[in-house]
Amino acid sequence: MRYNINASLIYDAADGSILLPDSSTPDTQLSITASALLLFFLQHQEVVSRNEVLKKVWDDKGLTSSNSNLNQYLSLLRKTFRHYGIDNIILTISRGNLQLNPDIAIEPQVDSLPHAAPEAENAAQTVAIPTEDKQHSVAERGRWKIHWNIASVALIILSLLILPLTLINRLNPIFVSPVSDSEQGCELIGTTDMIGTVTILAYENNFASVLRRLNLTCNSGQRYVFFYDDKLQTRGLGRVFLAHCASHNTVSYGYCDNYFYYSWVPQ
Repeated sequence: MRYNINASLIYDAADGSILLPDSSTPDTQLSITASALLLFFLQHQEVVSRNEVLKKVWDDKGLTSSNSNLNQYLSLLRKTFRHYGIDNIILTISRGNLQLNPDIAIEPQVDSLPHAAPEAENAAQTVAIPTEDKQHSVAERGRWKIHWNIASVALIILSLLILPLTLINRLNPIFVSPVSDSEQGCELIGTTDMIGTVTILAYENNFASVLRRLNLTCNSGQRYVFFYDDKLQTRGLGRVFLAHCASHNTVSYGYCDNYFYYSWVPQ
């Protein structure tokens, strides 16, 4: 589904892209969570509570919800649309409720199939082809189609063989002890480059320290991707990346809340 916003932007809910009118190239690409938040307000244009937004956009998708996350993505959406001359796309109403700005014109768009040309017009434009030439042309097209099909199948098989090897070579899943009082731990994913530069114990301790600072839990069924610069280990400063992910359909990491810090100081 696409939405025409204020007759100046096209938002494609399928991939979270924002396009300018008469353009097929995305001008801005929203993250999965930002796109899910925008789509929720487009589908619920009445006044809604913050708790309802947190439940629908985060909790129901297996993500950890917080007012801090909500404020962060609200600010991101407002900043994005302000770039296109649209101020306060999402309003804060009394008592902390939220609403899509009613002054902004929203028009859902439904893709339509192109109309077929009348049979009479097609018949008038038909050119007679000698029988021998027609048979030769059909046979030639058939051979090319077979060749392309074989090549396509070969490329697909090759891709399926290479992709698992690449992922296995780059990702090294380990299970860590929980930060909370739970007896089971979350699933922690780190690249082989990351694990190879520090000890597992130091890696787990730094992961636990970041979780505590962010008030996140490490329970069974939760997935995290954790990476940091070696400065965190040697000098106490460094870039830190943490992704808290949930599965979506058959995609193990379909939704992720990402945290990035340019300079992290452990406490």
